[in-house]
Amino acid sequence: MSRVNGSVWVRLAMVVGVAGGVCAQEAREAARLSLEKWMEAQQVLSREEQEWRVGRELLQERIDLVRREAEALKERIAQTQREKAETAAQLAELKARNEVLKGGVKPLLSDIKLLELRTLAVLPWTPEPVRMRVAPLSQRIPANPAETKLGLSERYQNVIGTLNELNKATRELSVSGEVRKLADGRQVEATVFYIGLSQAYYVNEKSGVAGIGKLGPLGTWMWEERNELTGPVSEVLGIYRGERPANYVSLPVTVK
Repeated sequence: MSRVNGSVWVRLAMVVGVAGGVCAQEAREAARLSLEKWMEAQQVLSREEQEWRVGRELLQERIDLVRREAEALKERIAQTQREKAETAAQLAELKARNEVLKGGVKPLLSDIKLLELRTLAVLPWTPEPVRMRVAPLSQRIPANPAETKLGLSERYQNVIGTLNELNKATRELSVSGEVRKLADGRQVEATVFYIGLSQAYYVNEKSGVAGIGKLGPLGTWMWEERNELTGPVSEVLGIYRGERPANYVSLPVTVK
């Protein structure tokens, strides 16, 4: 009986030992798997934490960029408002000046109309070569100031330019070729030179014809045949053209 019981206990111990070994191995395996899962979880957490940090930094950079852009936009808006206020002030000043100028233009318009009419009235009294010289300007002066489309400044330029040329002509000699009618009814080509705007002489040396011209009371030129002046007038023309040496020449002059 005792042997039988001893054998049973041995077997039982062996079974328990084997079972215990199996349980220990399973426990180690379970622990290993748990450790691996924990390590995987830690890696995932670390990776997510790193991604979160990077995402947070990117988000912060974007926030800072938007903040800077917002501040720059505010500054631009403030600058635009300042410029708008300055522009409005300048515009108001320009409008005020414009009103002042409008008030000053009215008398100028009245003056230029009178100047244009007087200038055109003077032109027929001037020698033909002088009229031809000022024609590019004088032709732009309107005969009817009320119908002109020219600007005020241009109208003044035309009048002033014409009057300046006329003023120069009063101190100059003007020479032209013209046809003069003689006392016997003949017509002869003559060289005419004008002294200023009111005295003139003509000559045809080959024909022995000469004369004096003076401005009449109605703006027309009156011519008097004075053939005895052929020599002196021819001499003056020769000096003017540089064909003869300078010299004093006596010619009759009518002064009024």
